Amino acid sequence: MSEVTAFLIQKPWLLAILCSVTGYFIGSVSFARIVYFIVTKNRKIGSFSEPVPHSDETFESDLVSATLVTKKIGARYGCMTSISDMLKVALPTLLVKILFPSQPYYLFTALFGVIGHNLPVYYRFKGGRGESPILGILFVINWFGLLLVNLAAIILGFIMGSVLVVRWGGYVLMIFWLWYYFNDWRYALFMILINFFFWFSMRKDLSHFMELKKKKGMEFTEEDVSQFILMGKSLGRALDKYSLFAVYKRKKNKYRQSK
Repeated sequence: MSEVTAFLIQKPWLLAILCSVTGYFIGSVSFARIVYFIVTKNRKIGSFSEPVPHSDETFESDLVSATLVTKKIGARYGCMTSISDMLKVALPTLLVKILFPSQPYYLFTALFGVIGHNLPVYYRFKGGRGESPILGILFVINWFGLLLVNLAAIILGFIMGSVLVVRWGGYVLMIFWLWYYFNDWRYALFMILINFFFWFSMRKDLSHFMELKKKKGMEFTEEDVSQFILMGKSLGRALDKYSLFAVYKRKKNKYRQSK
């Protein structure tokens, strides 16, 4: 084994390609489909379809992930899928990190593992959005930073009054944290690419959401959004009541009414 690792260290481009290809093909394994088949014996999982709160509209998406499994057969199996998706990319990333500590080759494994999850070659490039694999690889790369940026995202979310900032703001903040922590532009570039592929995979869903919100004049409370994205009602309800933005809106409305 030591001879193989020594040979690969002398061939950095070969090692980078090997890490990328291996990460992609492992990441392409769809545990959402596997878990769904084991439970239901049905090979076809179907599409994501959910009624939009306070309307007769339906939100549809082509994602195939732990979220879809949760919607189809329950939270327990959705949790199993999410953990499996974390491990399928986190463990290869950790292995490369241990075997080749001199340079961050494991960033190739992590990045292409997420790409494989989002665009799996085995399933005509129809996959998930990458949240579970991203959490898994960030735990391996810098678990303390992962906790820190998520705490910062929660604080920022309560300032802005947005459950989406609470959930996804940490991915953006992680760009600056990894750059600061490792003092290496490669980590910042890695996280920029992770964000790109995550938001690229979300583009249709976000476009549909904005269309419902703006063009059709629908108004969603943070409680509605929180429940819709499977974060429960409590977080959204708290943001609607206690966020800095919500407090500002209430005071603004009271001032207008008093005039």
